[in-house]
Amino acid sequence: MIVSSRFQQLDTLLIDTDLARCEIAPFGAQVLSFTPRSDGRDLLWCSDARLASGRPVRGGIPVCWPWFARQGVGPEAPQHGFVRTMRWRVATCAERPDGQVRVLLTLDPRADGWPGGAGWPGACTPELEVLVGDALEVSLRTVNASAQTVRLTQALHTYFRVGDVRQAGLHGLQGVRYLDKLRGFEEFGQDAPWRFEDACDRIYVRCGARHVIDDPILERAVVVETRHSASTVVWNPGAEGIAALGDVPLSDWYQYLCVEAGNCEPRDGVTLGPGDETTLVQRIAAAPRGTT
Repeated sequence: MIVSSRFQQLDTLLIDTDLARCEIAPFGAQVLSFTPRSDGRDLLWCSDARLASGRPVRGGIPVCWPWFARQGVGPEAPQHGFVRTMRWRVATCAERPDGQVRVLLTLDPRADGWPGGAGWPGACTPELEVLVGDALEVSLRTVNASAQTVRLTQALHTYFRVGDVRQAGLHGLQGVRYLDKLRGFEEFGQDAPWRFEDACDRIYVRCGARHVIDDPILERAVVVETRHSASTVVWNPGAEGIAALGDVPLSDWYQYLCVEAGNCEPRDGVTLGPGDETTLVQRIAAAPRGTT
């Protein structure tokens, strides 16, 4: 079944098959929910609160493009780029012979007016492919059809649902260097296995392509595999930091962990010459605890 639906006043595309249930908002090309039948529970987290109409939903998989945070742009630029507040077009939505559903979302900068582009060339545009099966694969493809060389940063800003982030583990980061935003972007090494402390906002650089969230409360693991992602962002602002967001109930802060496939500065941004392209891919799936 593939039908139109609504989520927090947003039009959505609801996919409900023998393999999974998934909901996608064309506004921002944002995957809001993914529940594989094999597990029966949502792998993604969304806040029950929303700041205002025209603002993105907090949660799911926001698309950060053509910059992550405000890297390479001024303080007046929209946080995490401008495409997350644009309405994308569903170019393709079809079930494949293997039971998976392929959704392709595109942007037309001429039709959409390319708001907030900060001079970004309209001929360098993204498209998002979502493949819904027992696993969820999201691919962010950028083609530079302009005549100029561009430098972009990007992320698939995934909010994973956890029983309690204070008890969750995250494998695949040991031995990796990271930049810590909470300590002035100083660089450190992840010597011990990752555990949540008071808050976490880190960019792991030159990172591996496989991470596993171990969740003892929900009694499952979530496997996160990436391609063409040199950076991994790990974020939860903690009990004190959550108040500044304004769109997360204060009692819910511990229910998610962001583990984001990306290409972030200062080391992992992407340079595209005229005619070049790049595709950032993140695949997520539920697995038994003990998976590494």
